[in-house]
Amino acid sequence: MLRSLVRSVQSACTLHLHSKTHTAPLIRTTVCRALFTQYEYEDNTILKKPSLAASARISSHASQIGNETDSDYVPYRADLETGSRMSVLVKELRERFRLTENEVQRIVGDDQVQRFHRNRCLIQTLDILLLEGVTKQSFVEYPWLLALDHKRLELKLKLIKTMKMQDINHFVPFLRLTIPRLRKLVSTLNAETGDLSQKNRVYYISEKLGVRPEIVTKYLSKRLFILEMPYDMFEKNLQHMIHYNVSPINILKDLWAFRYTPKSVELRLERAQRAKKDKIMPWMVRCPEPILQRSLKLSLDELQVLGQFTSVVEYLAHRLGFSVSEAKAIMDRHPQVHTVRVTKIKEVLDYLLNEAKFTRFEIAQVPRILCHSLKTTQKRMEELASYGCRPSTLVILCRSRREYDKFLQQWTDQHRKKQQESAD
Repeated sequence: MLRSLVRSVQSACTLHLHSKTHTAPLIRTTVCRALFTQYEYEDNTILKKPSLAASARISSHASQIGNETDSDYVPYRADLETGSRMSVLVKELRERFRLTENEVQRIVGDDQVQRFHRNRCLIQTLDILLLEGVTKQSFVEYPWLLALDHKRLELKLKLIKTMKMQDINHFVPFLRLTIPRLRKLVSTLNAETGDLSQKNRVYYISEKLGVRPEIVTKYLSKRLFILEMPYDMFEKNLQHMIHYNVSPINILKDLWAFRYTPKSVELRLERAQRAKKDKIMPWMVRCPEPILQRSLKLSLDELQVLGQFTSVVEYLAHRLGFSVSEAKAIMDRHPQVHTVRVTKIKEVLDYLLNEAKFTRFEIAQVPRILCHSLKTTQKRMEELASYGCRPSTLVILCRSRREYDKFLQQWTDQHRKKQQESAD
């Protein structure tokens, strides 16, 4: 229909072409715009779109009248904040506890506290936990306690209090668990209470290792399988580690060894003891066989080097001809020497005393040489010897590559200058 109307108008324009030639384009354009444009017309005047600034004013006015949407910008208003201001939180903490500046910074600098202090009332959480008996040490050790949700926190506290416990602070790390996970854990611990002389497995581990319960739960909260694995398997592995003198803190730091069968745990620990390992570690239970064999071989080699001596200090005193106290004083000048294997110390001393012909006093003046790479020491000595240089001290052999190259350049320049002077 519109096309027919356009054609009729165009025909009319053609008929009046001779009489009104100069008005035809204007009429055609005006008619076409009137039919197909989105603009409105009033009294033959084109009403243009409002400008961009005007549109912004209209939309701003409309947004103030209408409801806010997700895409609208909402400026920050302090009076609408429901959380705890950081300054108020710090003030409340100082009123309740005697905290050092480092302890305050540890609490307020926690990621969870920084994340939730604006939309959660951390002071209310603080008061809830204080009423339950949570101490200052727990807040300093676990600052995220302040960021826990109130409703979930109350449910978690009720679950924990169903256990036979001596102090709520012993189980504070478990408050970070989800409610279903905590409910399952509490149910497991309560189910085996009758089989233990202690109140639950946490106190059993604490008594056997001689470690405070709060330290036990600090590590067990990261490895919950220890509290849920079969009791017989857990007890046998624990007895094996205690029998072979594994350090209690090393047991708690590396709990993965408990996943292995008691027979394999006992076999690995026995092999380590037969190799005269001075410090048996839980990783020896779970490491691959080649790594264990290499570790045991190094221990046997060290025993062979030490011979009749019981420590590296005694061995060094014997090799350099000093008393034990003097040898200890020499090693204390560079404490890293105490961590060097005696097999490496033997190799370095053999080279310096027998091949490089340094005296025991020169070695005692620079104990750092015992920590330095023997390969690098040999390479530098050969390089210096090729230029006719025998260093008066071992210090230059221990310097960085840049300092050593600088010394070598100075030496070669002086040596070349002397040769030129002698030639003249």
